[in-house]
Parts: sequence; C-alpha cells; structure tokens
Amino acid sequence: MKFIHVLNFVLMSFAIRQTVVGQTYSGVVVDSDNQPLIGASVQALGSGQGTITNVLGAFSIQTEKGTRLVVSFIGFDSDTIIIENNDSIRVLLKQSSTTLGEVVVKSESTFIDELEPIHNEILLESELQKAACCNLSESFETTASVDVTFSDAVSGSKVIRMLGLDGRYVQISRESIPLVRGLSSRYGLGYIPGTWIQTIDVGKGAGSVVNGYESMTGQINLEFKKPENSEQLYLNGYVNSFGRAELNANHATDLKNNWSMAILAHVDQFNNEIDRNDDGFVDLPKSRQINFFNKFKYDGEHIKSQIGIQLMRDEKAGGQKGFGFGDDHESSSMYGFSNRTTQVEVFGKTGLLFPQKPYQGWGFIYSGSIRDIEAGFGRNGYEGSQQTVYLNAIYQNIIGNTFHQYKTGASLLYDRFEEVFADSSFNRNEVVPGAFWEYAYLPGDAFTLVAGMRLDQHNLYGTYFTPRIHARWQASNSTTVRVAAGRGYRTPNAIAENVRFLVSARELRIDEKLEPEVSWNMGGSIVSGLRLGERTLQIVGDYFYTTFEQQMVVDQDASSSQINIYNLEGDSYAHSLQLEASMALSDYWNVKGAYKYYDVTTTLNNELRQVPYVAKNRFFLNASYNTKYDKWQADGTLQWVGKKRLPDTSDKPVELRRGSFSPDYVLFNAQVSRGFRWGSIYLGAENLFDFRQSDPIIDAENPFGSEFDGSIVWGPVPGRVVYAGFRYKVKRK
Repeated sequence: MKFIHVLNFVLMSFAIRQTVVGQTYSGVVVDSDNQPLIGASVQALGSGQGTITNVLGAFSIQTEKGTRLVVSFIGFDSDTIIIENNDSIRVLLKQSSTTLGEVVVKSESTFIDELEPIHNEILLESELQKAACCNLSESFETTASVDVTFSDAVSGSKVIRMLGLDGRYVQISRESIPLVRGLSSRYGLGYIPGTWIQTIDVGKGAGSVVNGYESMTGQINLEFKKPENSEQLYLNGYVNSFGRAELNANHATDLKNNWSMAILAHVDQFNNEIDRNDDGFVDLPKSRQINFFNKFKYDGEHIKSQIGIQLMRDEKAGGQKGFGFGDDHESSSMYGFSNRTTQVEVFGKTGLLFPQKPYQGWGFIYSGSIRDIEAGFGRNGYEGSQQTVYLNAIYQNIIGNTFHQYKTGASLLYDRFEEVFADSSFNRNEVVPGAFWEYAYLPGDAFTLVAGMRLDQHNLYGTYFTPRIHARWQASNSTTVRVAAGRGYRTPNAIAENVRFLVSARELRIDEKLEPEVSWNMGGSIVSGLRLGERTLQIVGDYFYTTFEQQMVVDQDASSSQINIYNLEGDSYAHSLQLEASMALSDYWNVKGAYKYYDVTTTLNNELRQVPYVAKNRFFLNASYNTKYDKWQADGTLQWVGKKRLPDTSDKPVELRRGSFSPDYVLFNAQVSRGFRWGSIYLGAENLFDFRQSDPIIDAENPFGSEFDGSIVWGPVPGRVVYAGFRYKVKRK
C-alpha cells in the first residue's frame, strides 16, 4: 500500500504549488427567505476560476476587479454580477419556475451529495417517515445501502451491515461526535429514536481523517432536529399488533440573545409475551426505555455554539416465557435474558468564524459519556462500564486562494473499559492523542480532490498512521465518477460485540491478547442520469474492496460447543458491488431498485471460508406514491435475500443439526399515511408475507443443557407486525 502514501504526498505537493494572481473577494449567497444556499457555484467568467459556498452560504474567490461572477444553484435562476469594489458581495437567487437539468442523484426524499468527493447518500426526514422508524436500527428499511438483520433469537436486537461487513466497522456519529461504539456497538442503534433524526448521511468507504481513524467500511452521521428551525411542538404516537407502544415529544423554542433550545423525549413500553413458534421462548424480549435529549444553540456572527446532554435508561427481559423485569437470571428455574443500560452524555461544539474570510475558521468538538450495562444470559452474568472523553480541535483555511483549502488539528480519545463475564474480567484504559491534516483541491465544479493523513499514538498499541484520499470528477453534465482509498483502525471488544453468542451453551474462548483491527478500503462509484422522454433514469453503480491486515476472528465452525475468538492468521477480505436505478414514473410515482453482491471471506482455523450469515446476493425494490401536497402517501419495499452460509453443526446429534445454508426468502414492508394540516396518521406492516425462521433455537427444551444454542439466526423470528400511529406538529411562529 506504499503507493497510496506516495500518491498522497505527490498530489498534495503538486496542488499546493498552484497559485492564482488577483485579489480575494468574499460574499454570501442566499435565497428569498434570506437562508444560505450551501454548495452554490460561483464562477469567474473568462478565467476558469470558481468555488462553492460553504455551510453558511459564504464564498471567497481570488480574481480581478471588473470580473463577471456567475452564481448558480440547482432549482434557482442563475445571476451574474460584476465585481466593482472590496465590499462584501451579497447575492440573492430566486427559485426557478422551470425544471433545471440536475446532476445530483435524488428521489423524493434521498439524494447523493453532488459536490462531496465521498460517495454520500443523504436520507431526509421524509424518507425516514416511510417506515415505522422507531429507532435508528429501523431507519434503513427503505434504502439499499445498509442491510438490517436480527442478531439472535432471544435479545431481539437488530444489527446492520455495510459493504457486506459487520456494522462495527462503520463509524456512527451524531453531528460529527462519535456515538455508537465500544460497549454500545450491538444495542446502541436502539437507543436513538427515529423521531429525533432530521437527516442521515450514509457514506461508503473510508471517511475523512478529520473525524478519526475508526471508519473502515463507511460512516453514518446523524443530524438531529435543530433548535433554530424545528417545530414548536412535535408529537408522535406508535402502537403495534404485538403490543409495543411508544410516545415521542419534541419541543423547540427561541431564547434571548441569539440562543435557541430543543428538548427531545422518548418513552416506550412492551410487556407482552409473543411465542409464535411455540418453543417456550419469547420471540421478542419485554422492553421499556426512557430517553431524554436537551440541546442549546447560540447563533452569533462570529461564534456559533451548541451544548447538550442526553440521559437514557433501557431495560430488557426475555428468554423463556414467564421471565420478567427484576427476575434473577442466575437463580431462576427459567432461562432468562436481561439487560439494563444506563447512559449519560454531555457534548458540545463551538465554531469561531471570520465573516470577511468565510473560508477560515476554528471548530471545537467535545463530549464525555458514561455507559453502564448489567446483563444476564441464563446462568452467566455480564457487567460492563465505559467512560469516554472525546476532544477535537479543527482549523480550516486556504493556501493562496480558494482552489486550495485545508483542515488541520488535533484530537484526543480516552476510553476506560471494565467488563466482567462469568469468571473473567476484561479491563483496559485507552488514551489516544492524534493530529491530522487534510488538503482539498477545488478548481471548480468539475473536479475535487481531498487527500489527508492523521497520526495517532495509542498508549497500548503504538502508532497509527492513517492516509486517505478521495477524488470526484464530473465527467459530463449527467455523470459523476468518484474514487477513494484509505486505511482504518479500531480496537475490538470481544464480549460486547459478540453478545449474540452468549445466548447459547457454547464456551467462549479468547485464546490470546487481541490486537487492534487494521484494514484498507478502496473503491468508487459512477452516478449517471439517462433521459427517457420527459423523465430521467438515475443509475448508480459502486464497488468497494476491503482487506484486513489484522482482524478479530470469530470462529463458530471449529466446534459447535465453542466460540473461538483470536487474531487473524491469513487473508480476510470483502468485495461489495451494488447497482441501483431510480426513476420518477410520473408526478406521483417513484420507484427504485438495487442488486447487491457480497463476497466476504476470512481465514477460519487455517481455512479460507465464506463468513457466516452473509447473503452473497440481495435484491431491493421500493415504490412510493404521493398525491398533491402529500395528502396521501403510500410506500412499499420488497427485499429478496439469498442463501447464507451457516456455522458447522455436524458434530451435534443428528436431530439437532442445521443445514450448511439457509434458504433464500422475501420480505415486504408497506405503509400508507394521510396528511392533514396538523400532521398525519399512518398505518403499516413489516414482513407482510409473515416469513419466519421456524426453528431459531437449538434444543430449546433443554436451555441449560450442553446443546442449547439461540445464536444461529439467519432470518426474522417474530414474523408479521402491523402498526399504526400519528404525527402532530405545531409550527414555530
């Protein structure tokens, strides 16, 4: 991989030498409501110079007095201005009355960020509302980029996969602050209510070095509801046919002196015992959760800041029917599963701005969190504690002109882990100071290059060197090509990341000190639009290859009575290919479909084998219907999941063995909603065809016997669920 390091330095060295004569002029681009237009194009006629506006709608360009600037933005009429003096330039664009040709790939509620060099799909709030979306793990039902599946037959937790690999290799953050990691890597998706989310950014491949070294297959960044523009009051109620009920309440208001505030609250309850396959175990655990999020935001001319706190308590009780909240799993005659998680986080962000130099600024990000877990799996108990402090200081500026921009800074990550399972303890303190530098070459809309590196010093594992590079080329008015490559690191958590295997009689064996996982990810995408009459067929193809230098291997094949966890000895890689097409069939109908191919292989017990529970082939189809003003909306999603390799159970008694592969199956979700002035009501169903894995638990009659295993789950266990709910909104005055 040395060629990537060399390419990094060569490209950056070459780009830094580029200079443009002239004077620097600054300005801002806004719409008719005085809102900034992010990503507007500013081009200097006759010079080939150009730039784009930042998150404040501001721009800076180096050119000569008298130059004509052409300012344009998708969906708005372009404007041409002449530079006459050094005063700050203000450009107001009016929304276009005609439909413009668009390079950005988008449907009604999702789009691929046109200007980002990283392949980044953005899911808007309207996309999330197409499904029940009770929490983050259920927010990806209508997108093909992320796969969601059940982890085991007892805990009821859902996990994600991206590029064919486990979700632990995805960096999940909230507004660039690390969120789901460490001990929350398995259940953490369920601690983020869907009604709190404004947008979800799903980036494929290695991410920016500014955000750390842990992004290995992708990054998911959540943007929560904003205090300055959210509804004054938002209520959401939900109930389903299993008996689960939840209520969400959001409130936002303006305070004095440029301050605003948002309060987001969530509570849910499920206390029924559902056992549709009559094996004596509930298909879903009982659960109850209280979740509170409070954020204050300051919006000044030179300083923008926010600070907040989140408090969460989540409890689950499952296993055999009759086991409930507060029961002792160690002394109960029933096999019980319990999990109680308490989480507290304080976080903040501050930006120092220079209005006359919109390309320059400081950013400070900080967070501190405490997470405590008490859990039980049959006769075994688990206790975990994680204390985390995260600091990140970022400075951005230009080199000569806005063609050459850079970000640099330093970070600190502190983690204290204390884990006890059965008679074993796993404790460690991690202190990782680091520094980074990222260069962006932006000569215009047609080409973007971002190359960066970071150096981190881990107190336990030594030096991490993380180079990454991303490039975007606008090949034509309708075609965009992206390529990327980068390295990633992460520290594995052997117990917390493999809790699914604790729901069994298997002996957990960790044979040696686990090393940090190290991977390389490279690939790219092609995005294109094909005109078919008056409509445009949007086509996206992407391919990514991930290979591991070091990896935590979870071996389920050596023995059906053991789970062996050890460091990789051999090859481990994943090929991911996705082809997607979307089109507006009319003013009311939209359809998108995708095919995904995964080849995920690792060395297990000195043999290169396909990783279990990964379908090589998947197909996705979504259709949505909207009447005028969204009075009626309907959405349906069909997924075909190909066969998956299952762990070897040939050493079990004949009647308890499972096949080598699971069957393929089809899932179908649908929802209909009716809009009103005050909000909407909705009715939907998940797994409408009621497909279920009929025998998810091996030897369920003897849960304390040596053959018991509830971890071999390859499909849905509960089956069809019907739900209904409402959304009530009071807009801000």
